[in-house]
Amino acid sequence: MDAPPSPSTLASLFLGRQPILDSTQALVGYQLLFRDSSVNRAAQVQPGMATADVICKAFAELGLSSALGSNKVFIIVDEIALGADSIELLPANGVVFDLPASVAADPAVAARCQSLGQRGYTFCLNDLTAITEELVPLLKQAMFAKLNLHSLPDGILRPLLSQLADFRPLPIASHVETHADYERAAALGFHFFQGYYFAEPTVVEGKQLDTATQGLIRLIQRLNADAELDEIEQIFKREAALTVNLLRLTNSAAVGLRTRVTSVRQAITVLGRRQILRWLQLLLYSRPSGQQSGIEHNPLMQLAAFKGNFMERLARRCYADQRTLPEAAFLCGLMSLMPTALGLPMAEIIEQIAIGPQLSLALLTREGELGLLLDITDCYDNDDPEGAERVLTQLGGRISRETLNQCLAESIAWVQTLATEVA
Repeated sequence: MDAPPSPSTLASLFLGRQPILDSTQALVGYQLLFRDSSVNRAAQVQPGMATADVICKAFAELGLSSALGSNKVFIIVDEIALGADSIELLPANGVVFDLPASVAADPAVAARCQSLGQRGYTFCLNDLTAITEELVPLLKQAMFAKLNLHSLPDGILRPLLSQLADFRPLPIASHVETHADYERAAALGFHFFQGYYFAEPTVVEGKQLDTATQGLIRLIQRLNADAELDEIEQIFKREAALTVNLLRLTNSAAVGLRTRVTSVRQAITVLGRRQILRWLQLLLYSRPSGQQSGIEHNPLMQLAAFKGNFMERLARRCYADQRTLPEAAFLCGLMSLMPTALGLPMAEIIEQIAIGPQLSLALLTREGELGLLLDITDCYDNDDPEGAERVLTQLGGRISRETLNQCLAESIAWVQTLATEVA
C-alpha cells in the first residue's frame, strides 16, 4: 500500500496531457502525465510521486472524472501503482491503465490486471515492440496497444500490426508530432493517434483567405470596433450560413425563452456581443466545406478553445485588479493557433484582425503579462514542467501549480460543453 502523499506533494504536481484521436479526428481521450519539475522529462513515472494515491487524490481534488466527461483517461502505471488498493478508487468506466510492455510481461502483473479487469478496468500496452509469449495474457485482455512511431521502423511496424490483428488490442500510433508522422501512421494502417500533430503550423506564403473566412474576419473586426447593431445585422444577412448557425446556437443556448429566436437582431440581444465574438473567433478554426467541422471532430478548435479559456482563468487569478485582461487573455490563447488554422504568418494575421498592442506583443514576442500567460499555457501543451517552473518564478508567486492544475481541469470541462454549441 502506498504511503499517503504529503500536502506539498499535490501542490507541486505538474499535470501534463496529450490528446488521443481516431481517424475522424474525434477525441478518444487524453494521456495524463503526473510530473514534478525536478523529474527528468523522459521519465513517465517518478517513483514515490506518480503513485496510485497521488493520482487518486488529483482526480478527486481536481474533479477530473467529471471534467473529462465520456473521454478515456490513459494513465501510465508501474507494477507498484497497479498493486496499490487505492488504484481501485479511480472510475473503472473512464480510466485506461497504461502499462509498459516490459512491466506487463510479469506474470504477477498479468494476474493483477485480470483481477482489475473483472472490476471493469481496461488496459493499454505501452511501447510494444514485439509480441512474446509472456505478453499473450495481456494481449487477450487489453483494449489498446501503443507503438512508438519514432523508435520503430516500418519494417517492424508492419508485421507487428499484422500480428496484433489476431489479438484484442487496437493499435495506437504514439509520438505523432507532425503531419508527416500522421500520414506515415495512417498509411501503415493505424486508426488511433497520440500527439499534437494537428497543431503543427503549415504556413503558405502568398495564400489568400477564402470568402467565408474573409466574412468572418469582417464581422470580428466590426464587433471588436463596437459597431452599431444595424451594421452587424446587415453583415450577418450577407453571410447566410453564419446566420443559420447563429440562430441554431442561440436557440440551443436560450433554453429559458418561451419563443424561438428567429432574427439576427434578436439573437445578438439574447447572446450578447461578447459570446457572439467568441463563437465567431472559434469558427475561424472550422474546416473547408464538405469536411466535418464540429468541435468534436476538430482537435485544433478544441485546443484553441482550451488555450483561450485556460489563459482567461489564469488572468483572473494572477491579475484580479485588471478587469479587461481576462478577455484579452482569452483572445490571445485563441489566436495563438491561427497560423496553423489559416496557413498564414502571425504578423500577417494581426494585420487583418485589428487587435491592441498588448495582445499583438504577446502573440509576436511572448512579452508582457499576456506573453507570460501564453508561455505557461504552452508549457502545459508541450509537457514542460521545467519551463512552467521558470514562468511561475517570473510571475512572482501570483499563482501556484495547484491552482494551475485546477484551471486546467476547469478548462477541459468547459471545452466539453462546447460540442453542442459550436457546429
